[in-house]
Amino acid sequence: MRDQKQHIAIVDGLRGYAILLVMLFHFWQISWWVIPVPFSDGRLSLEFIQVAGGLGVELFFFLSAFCLCYPHAKTMIENTSLPSLTHYTYRRAIKILPSYFLAILLILLLLPDLYPTSAERGYWTDILMHLGFIHNLFPDTQYTINGVFWSLGVEIQFYVLFPVLAWLFRRRPWLAFALLCAAAISYRMWTRMLPMDEFIHWNNQLPGFLDLFAAGMLSAYLLVLLRQAPLGRLKIGINLIAALSIVCVLLLFDSLNQHRGAPNGYPIWQSYYRPALALILITLTVASSFAHPLFRKLLANRALIFLSLISYNLYLWHQIIARVLKEHGWLAASTPNPTDDPTWRWSMFLASFVLSILIATIITYGFERPLLHYGVKGCWQRIKQRAKGMLAQINPIKA
Repeated sequence: MRDQKQHIAIVDGLRGYAILLVMLFHFWQISWWVIPVPFSDGRLSLEFIQVAGGLGVELFFFLSAFCLCYPHAKTMIENTSLPSLTHYTYRRAIKILPSYFLAILLILLLLPDLYPTSAERGYWTDILMHLGFIHNLFPDTQYTINGVFWSLGVEIQFYVLFPVLAWLFRRRPWLAFALLCAAAISYRMWTRMLPMDEFIHWNNQLPGFLDLFAAGMLSAYLLVLLRQAPLGRLKIGINLIAALSIVCVLLLFDSLNQHRGAPNGYPIWQSYYRPALALILITLTVASSFAHPLFRKLLANRALIFLSLISYNLYLWHQIIARVLKEHGWLAASTPNPTDDPTWRWSMFLASFVLSILIATIITYGFERPLLHYGVKGCWQRIKQRAKGMLAQINPIKA
């Protein structure tokens, strides 16, 4: 059991890295602060990681598929019982929907100037499309209300498709992996023949990410499979593979950074390099799960696991918080254009980072986790009990 927890901790740690990457990317876009490498006198920086931070979303897709497929992999190899479709649907809904609905409500009420709805579709139509998770399918609603919501559309659409994919995967895992990769590569080849605006839109739809989802599913299968094998003599090789995987990730980041100056270089790079990213994530996740404990600490320490725990609400709110700080002028700058002020840039970045973690922590522990633990009915019962207790203290006779 302890080994199994260590293996899953790697996934939690990678989720912490995923949200860090996304935050680095968006805060870099908003503040244009480049993180310097300490003691390099400004000659070296982490900009290549900040630029590539958008790949954190693709890492989220990979990890989501891993977590969904993990019980199925255990069923295939360890003959454990499989969660019912009802349980699967409930757990996905109670995890995703409440925080998502809360974010939509608060944004529409408090920040309509920063995140307007689609003028073409109309206010209520746009909201209904977001509630149905089809907003990402249309260019005029893909980034309305909250720009990061587009990925939730892709995620939920994968959730709907997953039971069918899991059924095939349990019977023919390698065939399912190959078919999904072939479908994704063929789809992206088709999108690259479209006009650029259409390519950019369709490149970020579910079919274009199927190889990443497939990689997550295969990683779960390989991890459970290798857990049964004697790996003692292979430890040195496993550690080497894990280390090389990290080097390959950094090389991919540097490659994307070098392509960013080309016209539409970012989406074109993603279209070509997603298979490479998928394969590297497989080796990184599986090898790291069996690597030396010190190496596992690098990928799954307490700070990263905490970020993983609050990652969903951190994803929903971090960009909003940074935009409010900047566009509502909450941080004063010494220049008309705040990004021209070096002090403002790093102050903005740091304030956005700290405030985002604070708000995400409050929402996670005060709203998301109680719902996950007690359910809607359980939370409602607890609220009523506390209300009765407060009423009894205020007016004992009436209570």
